Amino acid sequence: MLKYTLILLSLLSFSPAYGQDNIWVVANVSDSNIALSKAEVRTLFMNNSTSSSSVLTPVSMMPGHRARSIFNAKVIALPESRIQSYWAQMRFSGRMTAPKEMDSLQAMLQYLDENEGAVGYVPAGTELPSHLTVVYASL
Repeated sequence: MLKYTLILLSLLSFSPAYGQDNIWVVANVSDSNIALSKAEVRTLFMNNSTSSSSVLTPVSMMPGHRARSIFNAKVIALPESRIQSYWAQMRFSGRMTAPKEMDSLQAMLQYLDENEGAVGYVPAGTELPSHLTVVYASL
């Protein structure tokens, strides 16, 4: 029994903290009751549109940032290479441009804080300014 307890404790000590691999999509909006589905978030970030597209502007992290990798895996459901290829095609054809990219969590929070209608993502559990609203949480 002691052997199993030690194994369990050692496994738990190496497991990531809860929320570390989850993402919050947050927005600077006046309506704190707004909620988006996973499909709406994906559409917003891949097509720059939703049913509320006139008021929401997506903002992303730079490629290689851990939050972006988690967001791509859990929400967009595409690898970074496919996303980069998609945006290259959209830019080349003149149809759309990729969301503005931030290089740090602090830059993301500052941009969201200063721009009404901005929507971005942060690691779940991040301390948010009072007027930013979580509109989607990955599980």
